[in-house]
Amino acid sequence: MKRINETSSIKEVLNSFFNQKQINQGVVNSKIGIAWKKTAGNQLSKYTKDIYLKKNTLFIRVSNPMLKEEISYSKKKIIELINSELEKDIVEKIVLL
Repeated sequence: MKRINETSSIKEVLNSFFNQKQINQGVVNSKIGIAWKKTAGNQLSKYTKDIYLKKNTLFIRVSNPMLKEEISYSKKKIIELINSELEKDIVEKIVLL
């Protein structure tokens, strides 16, 4: 067996591992939750009951109807902020539940 002398960062190795093992979706949902809290802040995230990503669509369940309406007007900006926080263009659409 021939040894390949390439160096990779830990981040690259872990990303490769997660992609190969189909663990990536759970990791992405965890990162989405963290990015949402940073983007929305404590006040808004307090009223968020559930948040998950499925096929590049971010599903957000909000318990307060007024905040739900507020989020609906800011979807584009929220997508930009979350993608910026994740350093990837993962979220393409937001669905409010």
